[in-house]
Amino acid sequence: MADVMHEGHNTTGDYDIEYRSKDDDAWYSARVILDNDEKSLVVKLEGFSEASDLKFRADEFENQAAVEEFVKRFRSVSEQLQDRDCYQLVKGKKVCAALSFGLDDLRYYDAVVDDVRHQGHVLRDGEDECRCTFILCWLHGPRSGKLTIVNIANICTIQVAAPADLSIVSFAKFAKQNVQIACSKSCIVSTSTVGGPSKHKEVICLSSSVKSSAKSRSQDDDAVESFCGNRAKDEERVSLGADVDEDKGGYDTAESGRLHYILIDNLENDLSASSIRRFIHENTSVSPQAYLFPSRLSVPSASGAIASTSKKSLDQIYEFLINPNHLIVSARGRPWVIGKMVLSGAFQATLGSLPDESQDEFKKERLIKELQVVPSGTEAYKTAMQLRDLYIDFVNHEKLLYKRLAFEESRILKSSSSVETRNGDKRANACEGC
Repeated sequence: MADVMHEGHNTTGDYDIEYRSKDDDAWYSARVILDNDEKSLVVKLEGFSEASDLKFRADEFENQAAVEEFVKRFRSVSEQLQDRDCYQLVKGKKVCAALSFGLDDLRYYDAVVDDVRHQGHVLRDGEDECRCTFILCWLHGPRSGKLTIVNIANICTIQVAAPADLSIVSFAKFAKQNVQIACSKSCIVSTSTVGGPSKHKEVICLSSSVKSSAKSRSQDDDAVESFCGNRAKDEERVSLGADVDEDKGGYDTAESGRLHYILIDNLENDLSASSIRRFIHENTSVSPQAYLFPSRLSVPSASGAIASTSKKSLDQIYEFLINPNHLIVSARGRPWVIGKMVLSGAFQATLGSLPDESQDEFKKERLIKELQVVPSGTEAYKTAMQLRDLYIDFVNHEKLLYKRLAFEESRILKSSSSVETRNGDKRANACEGC
């Protein structure tokens, strides 16, 4: 999608934002130039020549999910952590850190602080010098899921707020308008009359705001993620119960322009959907929808789902969740059990009726970290693996019990039916002898 560009208009000033490159997945300090006439956006990377400038055109995005994904590749520039502020680096904190690829080749990737080795600070030239070391678990990039020991000079703090760059906002608006126009042109209204048979396949424009919860989403056109898709007469319906019976390690995606889901088991009963969404966003930079299913009072854990209209975004989340180098664990030590990604059908109606707290995600900051990434090789990881295997064994045993229950119910009902039949025959014979 990116082209080389040498000139542009309307510069925004300093390199005050970061851009996550698609080439090496690293974060780069950048500034952007918006060309209102061409409806294009140029990303200029700090320290690189104009030959490395990236040009994106508003008419190149296939759907609105792709536009949203592009916007999420920008954020406010991370700030270098000062020696005196090393106390802020606690276990579980997400940071942006430098990874060396050779002499004068540092690239920045997101990571989570896995451990801190405190050392006494010293005064050098009248300034505090931190001698602590920090063990980081990388969240993306070439060392994703692996551990690295670094010092404070390699660590930056991530700014949570999105960059207030009007050029990016305007470009995203251009791109979404183009997608909507293309969608309108390609959509064909079904020629069937009310109560009559349809002569053609129905081609529909769907909106994720309508499919999930129209009341909880903004009515602004910019917030609507629309896409076109063909819907055949016979749609495959996937129910919640059918999916739960599948193998827990399975993975399935559907290519139609509809919502995709990842089912998750063994969640804490008091975990909120907003906490799930916040955790996923912190670790993948993707903001999906999140749902929790009601559980029986006797069940110590809950189930939920992570959803998105973008298959690519959900693939990114799924890769993070099933990464063998770590496990997702609650603050109490309960490990997530990742289910299967399925296409919404009848299943969607069930999800749509459940409360989605995702819109309030960034408004509900919790003092206690509810979820954490536990890297392999640690005692916490070994414990989580044992608990996960125990849960899977329990689920498999429960399936056998349900099958046994169904068999016994069927046997009893058949036996009762046979008795009723014999009694009916006896009564009929008795009447004939009267």
